[in-house]
Amino acid sequence: MTTAERVRFEAEPSTAEIDVVASDRIEDIDAALSVIHDGFVEAGYLAPQPSGRRMHASYLNPGTIFFVARMDGVPVGACAFVADGPFGLPSDRAFAEENDALRAGGGDVLHEAGSLVVAHAHRRSTRRIVMRLFAAMTRVALVEFPDAPVPLAVAPENERFYSSLAGAVPIAGSRPLYGAPAILLLTGGAALAGHCAQRVTPSQRRMDALITESEPTWLTDRRTDRPPPAGWLEDLMDEQGVTAALAAQIELLSTRHPHALGRILGRARMPMVA
Repeated sequence: MTTAERVRFEAEPSTAEIDVVASDRIEDIDAALSVIHDGFVEAGYLAPQPSGRRMHASYLNPGTIFFVARMDGVPVGACAFVADGPFGLPSDRAFAEENDALRAGGGDVLHEAGSLVVAHAHRRSTRRIVMRLFAAMTRVALVEFPDAPVPLAVAPENERFYSSLAGAVPIAGSRPLYGAPAILLLTGGAALAGHCAQRVTPSQRRMDALITESEPTWLTDRRTDRPPPAGWLEDLMDEQGVTAALAAQIELLSTRHPHALGRILGRARMPMVA
């Protein structure tokens, strides 16, 4: 679920409503990347970036959805539902073999639930924020890809929480990921909903209510299916090395396998650059 944030569960005195948006709009993506950046920096997985945003190549995969939780209009948490695609999944860095095994199973496209961060100033409401974000992701998954495997890379000490909350089961033991130990868990939209429908624990009952609530006022789908502005995206890709990594791959192909590069550019309907 998160490759960076070691989730802390503290007292929950706040009764403010938590609204969640599922979005690909620039204003929501920007808010999500800002919250994620601060969480990654705080956890020691990322050096502070001039933009105050965290970009990952996997976020560019078609079908990726960002979720932003807000209280009184202020972003208090964020996560990403990263669809598998040309840039792979964030957890591939440590768990490529396990993810490849899930891919080999066929069926719906994998969607990794990751980059979960709760803003520092709102950690006392962590549980409530995480539950809203998870319930939002589950509602989307149930409609669009209920049987898709959903891997989550989490800190080992958070395994029990995600097992209780999402019915997640471990599929790979501890390995270094972003400079810290992580384990890989597995759940899915239908699996998570079925787990919560048991309503045995308080968390299950609360999650089931959020997942099954008719026309929830706290959740809004703002997806437009339009790409973010090119200038904004290019700046972030340049800042965080995504462009440089892609350029190095293209350069290698151009010198060692120019015919292969020509075929690749042809498939992408792009002119060959001399």
